[in-house]
Amino acid sequence: MKKRLAIALMLGGSLFIKAQIGINMSAPEAVLHVDGQKNTVPATPVSYYDDVVVISSGNMGAGTKSPKTRLDLRSNEHLNALGIGGTSQTASAAKAGAMRYNSGTQDLSYSDGSSWITLAHKAPNDFVDAENSSAQSFTSGTQTALTNWTKKTDVNGNFNAGTGVFVASKTGIYIVAFTFSLASGTIANDSRYETLIQTNSASSATNKVFKCVGSYPGTNSLSNRVAGGCSGIFNLNQGDNITVSLNQALGTAKTLDTDGSLTSLSIFGL
Repeated sequence: MKKRLAIALMLGGSLFIKAQIGINMSAPEAVLHVDGQKNTVPATPVSYYDDVVVISSGNMGAGTKSPKTRLDLRSNEHLNALGIGGTSQTASAAKAGAMRYNSGTQDLSYSDGSSWITLAHKAPNDFVDAENSSAQSFTSGTQTALTNWTKKTDVNGNFNAGTGVFVASKTGIYIVAFTFSLASGTIANDSRYETLIQTNSASSATNKVFKCVGSYPGTNSLSNRVAGGCSGIFNLNQGDNITVSLNQALGTAKTLDTDGSLTSLSIFGL
């Protein structure tokens, strides 16, 4: 009896040493071999794209049966992105070499063992190009923000066309240009208009408002189309906003011309 038990143990030990585990396949080619879609054709590299293997060295491959590193994602289908999420861990808790994704600033950082270090990257510059054909009305003597724009371009999606508020996606220099045209009408004596580009930035490194003025010193009973514009350069912090407004004091209420190409807004981040 003891002899039989010893033989059984030897055979079992031998099977354990040489065992390979296959999931969705009968002939695994690694210590652990999972065929996700049960479609692997031996010796056909492109058929391994949905396989996961662990080989005897301990290397793991996803999409390849011959991983060359501890984790190898190099499959023949070239859908090899590595997904990295955020973490609430401190850099010291995550240990040196850990990586995380920052959803707020949309960048990656790594731990040096004590701090999270942002990896150098180049995010797209903000660029907004919009026009306005809303026929918005402006009461004489009242500063009013321009709203209901039509976006032609908004690279990072930071311009709210309805409210007319732009929010800087990153810290930097921003060039802003704004033009307007009012529908034809009479102009009162000694009247004027102001176009304003403003920011809510608390930074001491930027002007808070750029104002441009147009004046009409005499009475003019003829119909006139008043038009103007303004431009400015701002040094914004991430999250600062930009708005444009008009304060017309031409004697009566005025509306924007319905030709949208005559009222435009451009914002470019350097």
